[in-house]
Formats: sequence, structure tokens, C-alpha cells
Amino acid sequence: MQRIPNSRLVAILAALMFSWMPAAAHSDEGCADRRISANAVRELDDVRVFVECAKQYLDENGPEESLRAFNEEDRWKQGSIYVFVVEIHPSGETARRFVFPPEPSAQGTARGSINDFGTDLFAEIHRIMRDRDSGWTYYSNPHPVTGKRSPKASYVIRADWKGSPAVIGAGLYVPDVPGSCSGDEVSAAALTENPNDDTLRAFVRCASMVVGSNGYFAKHDLEEDPRWRDGTSYAFVLDVMGNQVITGNGLRVNGNSLHEWLSRDPYLDQFGGRNVVDVGGTFGESFIYYHYASPRTGTVVPKVGFFKRVVSQGVPLLVGAGYQPGPAGAGLGPGCSDNYATAAAVRTRADVRAFVQCAAEYALEHGEEEARRAFNEDARWRAGPTYVFVDGVQPSGEDALVHVFPPEPSREGSVWGTSVDAFGNDYYYELHRVLSVVDEGWVYYAFPNPETGLNQPKSSYVIEMDWNGDRAAIGAGIYSRDLPGTCDPGEVNALLLEVLPSDAKLQEFVRCAAYLLESGGYFAVPILTGNPRWKYGSIYVFGVDPTTGEVKFSGNPASFAVSGRQPELLYGGRDLNEAGGSFGETFWYYKFLNPATGTEQRKVSFVRLVQTSEGPVLVGSGYNP
Repeated sequence: MQRIPNSRLVAILAALMFSWMPAAAHSDEGCADRRISANAVRELDDVRVFVECAKQYLDENGPEESLRAFNEEDRWKQGSIYVFVVEIHPSGETARRFVFPPEPSAQGTARGSINDFGTDLFAEIHRIMRDRDSGWTYYSNPHPVTGKRSPKASYVIRADWKGSPAVIGAGLYVPDVPGSCSGDEVSAAALTENPNDDTLRAFVRCASMVVGSNGYFAKHDLEEDPRWRDGTSYAFVLDVMGNQVITGNGLRVNGNSLHEWLSRDPYLDQFGGRNVVDVGGTFGESFIYYHYASPRTGTVVPKVGFFKRVVSQGVPLLVGAGYQPGPAGAGLGPGCSDNYATAAAVRTRADVRAFVQCAAEYALEHGEEEARRAFNEDARWRAGPTYVFVDGVQPSGEDALVHVFPPEPSREGSVWGTSVDAFGNDYYYELHRVLSVVDEGWVYYAFPNPETGLNQPKSSYVIEMDWNGDRAAIGAGIYSRDLPGTCDPGEVNALLLEVLPSDAKLQEFVRCAAYLLESGGYFAVPILTGNPRWKYGSIYVFGVDPTTGEVKFSGNPASFAVSGRQPELLYGGRDLNEAGGSFGETFWYYKFLNPATGTEQRKVSFVRLVQTSEGPVLVGSGYNP
């Protein structure tokens, strides 16, 4: 094994100790802790929760009742989201569909081969289930709403269906991955027609792929192609100084300071002195809320924007766009009955939003005093670093009351005081500013993490509400360890992944490795393949060309023995390199030589697509379950 310097080892062991501390709070209670209905599924993490709930429903109610519910009840089917159950069999010619809501008449019959990424989809499910009880599979399929063949990622869990081995699953057609981003689904016109957070995010993510691949040469596409500009909807690009270098708004001049600022006076601009460029660079993706003077009408209107950080040929940039929000309450999503989360279940930003929505509904139903007691005392509302807070909405922390703050209840009923972080203004001023534009949204800031004691980037979802007659915000947040501005070596490293292997820790590890390769290019390869942060025991980082399968670099020399031949040797013919390039991030399941033991073992890997000056690379790592 690799040796780690004593100073580094102390930091890592301290982080390891912290990682053990909240274990009791993260017990897996299935749908008792986190559940979601079909109409609330928006992201891949939602799909996993949805399928886990469907599996629990099947176990509790049996095949006959589940068949009826999955085909008929809105909880289990909405548009392109539905539950399927298929037989585990090595061929689609013989694998029967036990549940298939898009075509109920076909239930009980074989689907037929779906050859995608080199092999039959059912052969791939059969291969994965030989060694696992659950996992992700990636393919393309006719979209039941658009009719177009589109990339789809499905999560499946092993199940029994009347004595036959089967998998229960569901999937999501993702419009903003490298293999999709179709102009007839994601465009400025689509954003103009349907302005909301989901279409905005997809638009910006797809525009960022153009910038990531072409750098400043994307200027012609973003400024001239009607796909990227339609009326008030257009893409723009900022450098790290906030200068606008590309814009689809013909009335703007490139090179001006931050997009659509009204004034250079820190507290008169649209962002109240908030350095939203640093926010976007730190969090990787961020919503921004502001008022701006429309260049076409001259009127000042609210706007919801979204930034995504990209690194093109070593140069960090922010790609963005925005929309004008509709009437108050028009953008409200599913409530707690459809999207339920407790504090112990919060893992992602999607979980945070569901958690806050549930907290707001609880406060409205039970009143302020009971809500304050519950938020401070009940395990449903606090676990580890996750808790509900309620703050007064005032332009200054010198005036805003702290109504609920479980980490330090003695503060409740008093003012916090001015709290200025590295992004440039008072948290309370920023909260007030955001909620002057929208009724609910994201606030990004740095705040002490009660689990580690460190001041760390935190993204919180907040909803405006009345609290004992005063204007207030109820919210909760998450400290993510795999953001461009975090990725602390003491929290994300090979040792922690070796000792506490999990899909979540693997994703963090790979994403942080990918940021290093994005920024440093191939100069980062010696660090990724030799530094003990990235190589320890059975854990190592590798890079694969998604178009050829060539292993570009690896911390395990055995990887080069399968260079260019992984589909045939590891995945039963499935071209997971191509799938990784199409989806941007994918899990791989296979058997490979463990460098720590010298034996072949089952392996779970995760890869992320990175654009480098030498072409695309799938950066990955894995653990032995």
C-alpha cells in the first residue's frame, strides 16, 4: 500500500472519524424516510428513490395488486415516468415483461432484442444481476411522449415475480446529457415557451457543452444560431472576472462587466454586492435571482438566471441564461404528499428542496410554536448537519430575528448580526434580495458546518412564509463535498473510499478527480495516478478515451492490459465507454484484478466525461463491494 505523510494521515483520520459520526442518522428506512411519486421525478437521484419505493410496494402488496397499481395509479405513472418489471433472462427474445404501463396488452410477452451500445439491453440487465441486487443501466428507447429515440438511464432492483427472477425499475429520459441535447427539445425557443427552472437548467447545460468543446470558438454558435437566442432567451458566457465574453443578446456589448448590472456601486447593482461569479465557480451550478432593466422595453423586471461552470482547454468560464418568472406561486412544484423527505434521508439538492417543502407544510398545518418544538427536537427534522431554520426576512442581520436554529437554540428570538461571507454581502441581505424576486429559491453562502466545525460552502433552499405575523423564510441546506470550490483532501480521498466504500463516496471521489483533470489537463495525470490522495490500496484513478476505449492513464498497471478491449473482456460486449460518453456520468459493474489482493473481484466503477485539449476522457475510479 501507498504510504501517507503523518500530517496528511492525521487530517484523513479526523475526516474518517467525522464520517462515522452521523451513521445512526443515516439508517436506511426506505420509503419511511424518503418517497417520491412519478410526477415529482426530475433527476436521476429521484429515479433511485422512486424504484426503491416501488420495490417496497411490491414486497408489501404482492404481484397482483402491484400490477394494478403500477398500471393505474398516478403515484406510479406520469408521462414518461413509470414502473416496469421484466424477467431476468439473457435475451430480449425470451425475457418477459411482467409490468409495462405504456403498453399493458404486451404484459406477459417478450419485448424482443433491444440492441444498444453493442448488446441486447436484457443481456446487460442479466449480466449486472449475476453479481448485484441493484444498479444502473443505460440505453436509448422511444420516448413515450415525444416518440423520438432518446438516451434513458434506468435503475433496477432484483425482485421475485410469482416465482420468476425479475427486476423492478424505472428510468428517466435526460434532455441535457452529451448524447441528447437535441435542438428540438432544448433551445431558446423552448425556454421562451416554457420558462421554468427545469427548462432553464437544461438549456444552460447544453450550451455549456458547446462552450466546453469549442471554447471561445463557440461565439459564432451562441451569438448567431437561432437555437441559442430567441427573444429574451439567450445564452451568454462570462470569464472569471465577470466580464461578458459571449452573448446572444444583440443589444449587449461583449467585454462589459457582469451580465446586466445596472450599476457598479456594490449595493446598487442587481446582486447587492454578491459576487455571483465566485458563487458559480464555487458551486459549479447555481441559480441567480435579480431585477434587471430590459434592453428592449426599458422596464425593470425580475429574472431567474442559472450559471454552469465549464473549463475549456484549461480556461474556467461560466455559461448562463435566464427567464422572466411568472405570477407568484406559478412555479410551485409537487408538495410533501408527492415528494417526502426527512432529515436523515437528505443526500442531494433535490432532497433538500423536498425536505423544505415538507417543513413549510408542517409549519402551516401545526402552527409556529409546535413547528419550532418539532424542528428542534424531532429526528424527522434534524440529523447530522441537516436541520430546518427559520429566519426573519430583513435587509440586514442587525434587524432580522432568528426564529428557529436547532444547532444553537439560545439564538432564537434575537438578531444574528451582520454575517458577511467570502462572496461579499450579508447573508440576511442576500436572503431578503432573493425573496424580493421569487417566493422560493436557492441561497448560496459559506456557513459553519455543525458536523465538522468548519466554515464551508452551503446551498440552502428557502420558502417565504409568515411567522407569527412577520415576514420570514423557512429553509434547510446541504454541504456538498464534490463541488469545484470544495473537494477538500481531508474529506474526499482514496483512503476514505477504501475504508467506507459506497456509491456516494465513489461519485464524490471521481467528480473531484475530474475537476483536477479539467483544470490541469494532462499535467494532472502524475498526481492522479501516484499521489496517495488518489491512490491507496485497491483505490486508484483511471482515464479512458470514450471513442476508442484506449486507457489513457491509470493508477493500476493491469488496466492497460484491457486497453481498447473492455467491452469484450469486461462487459459482455456492452460498450460502456460509448455509454459514458453519451450520458456524461455512468456506473459500470464488472470483475477486475484488485491491485491490493492480486485476485479478480467484483467492481463498481463510476466515470465522468471531461473535455481536455487532447480530446474527451472518461475519468473514473471504483471500489470492490
